[in-house]
Amino acid sequence: MVVRKGAGALLLFLVAACGGGGGADPAPQPTPPITPQPPLADPPGIDKALLRQQVDAFVAEQRAKIAAIDCSQSQTGSCEPIKNIRFSEGQALPARLRADQTILLIDSGITHAATLRYRSRMLAYYRLSESSGLVEPYDPVIASTPRWGAELLRAIDGFQYRDAAGQMRPSHVPAAWLEPLRPLLKGARDFAALDRIPHGNMVLSQLVEASPQAGFVVLDPFPFQSLLKAQRASVCAKDAASLEQAAQRAAQSLGLVMQRHGVDYVNLSGGWFAEDLAISWAALNCSGSLSPEEASRLMLALRPLFAQLFESPTVLGVQSAGGAMSPLTHPLDVMELPQRLRVGYYHPLQAAPLPADGVVGAQRPAVDEPSAADRRWIDVFVGTGMTRSGFRPEFNTAPPLRTDSVYGLGLWPVDSSTTSWSAPQALNRLIHLKQQLAPTMAPEAPLDAALIQRMKTALTPMGCSWAPEDGGRCKLQDPAWHRQQELFRQGWLPADWRWE
Repeated sequence: MVVRKGAGALLLFLVAACGGGGGADPAPQPTPPITPQPPLADPPGIDKALLRQQVDAFVAEQRAKIAAIDCSQSQTGSCEPIKNIRFSEGQALPARLRADQTILLIDSGITHAATLRYRSRMLAYYRLSESSGLVEPYDPVIASTPRWGAELLRAIDGFQYRDAAGQMRPSHVPAAWLEPLRPLLKGARDFAALDRIPHGNMVLSQLVEASPQAGFVVLDPFPFQSLLKAQRASVCAKDAASLEQAAQRAAQSLGLVMQRHGVDYVNLSGGWFAEDLAISWAALNCSGSLSPEEASRLMLALRPLFAQLFESPTVLGVQSAGGAMSPLTHPLDVMELPQRLRVGYYHPLQAAPLPADGVVGAQRPAVDEPSAADRRWIDVFVGTGMTRSGFRPEFNTAPPLRTDSVYGLGLWPVDSSTTSWSAPQALNRLIHLKQQLAPTMAPEAPLDAALIQRMKTALTPMGCSWAPEDGGRCKLQDPAWHRQQELFRQGWLPADWRWE
């Protein structure tokens, strides 16, 4: 567990977690480049060409089966609704996962995808109880799914690859290989339309495909509001000290969860800022009013949770950056936490504006930066692939990709911009960087402070002087364009693969 730091270290507002926010070096020295690694036969023992043949045969069989289903005529057989499918009915398959790619995903509403489509990659599911104020196991339920749908998703998730010796083993199946099934799960056969809406599905949809050996520990929903509900009396009394004690207990329970599952990375799609607290205050029906200073003190009382997530020495976390940040409105987001990277985004104004390491010297890249005003608080900006902003944006030929995490059939561009969608792109890049920087490191070996610092340095190397507030670091990165993801490093898709 992380020991709570003293008040003197509480408000380190003016330094960004990656590279500092002090005066810029007028001539920053470039960071030595990483030597590119060739695609690996990873996981070992899988002939991807042979696997593709087996997947194609499976897809053809499933297409014929699904096309013949008409549940408007019957509710029996394949159309029989299966009621109350529980998360606890499935289990993770460690043979498909790497022990050094365990992600604590803090988000909301991924029950369906976690229970069926990607169950083999879900190590556990938790929530912060509004009654106890502690992180506890949670067993979400899918109310009803047609039998054919449940069988299809379970078959994809548990696909068995037959190797050249005839041995069966579970294998990842890239969503791009399953694209022919996608048209069949539309209209009347779209049995999980509503389950695609929650925020967490977009985040999961980028992580599960780009990092195909990652396993997940889910904390759903975001714990901060649940803790405020559990501590309503303290919140309404504006008792920050009592709320902080409750946050410390919650953080201790979260720390036990992280240790139990060997968490390596954290993805947090959001922080906790003034607008959130105002909404929670109103929802709790607290009497009176809340001044900005009182709101800030209550937000800072949640610091033990952030410390647990972003000060644990063997865990590296990403957090989507807020907007219009300040120490008063975003006290937790602007704080320097050593194991956290705050993620923003930019739009490229041409197809490939940046080199693979992002190093451009004094030349300002041709990009649109909606979050430029907050850049002193943001550690890395990730390219969206959108060559213009607004509704129905245009894309370059290699944008960030996602799938529909409910069905996981096909890949297509992330078609809207928010820091919530950028954080998982940064996390995918960090996982990829770890494999480049420490390719022979045993999967069971935890991250350590030195390696994490190397990863952070490699993510935003020195060599950019055009933005003084970046301290010489090259904070603009375009990992999707340069295929800096395990999906491509491992050869599941060729580097020249393009979405259509």
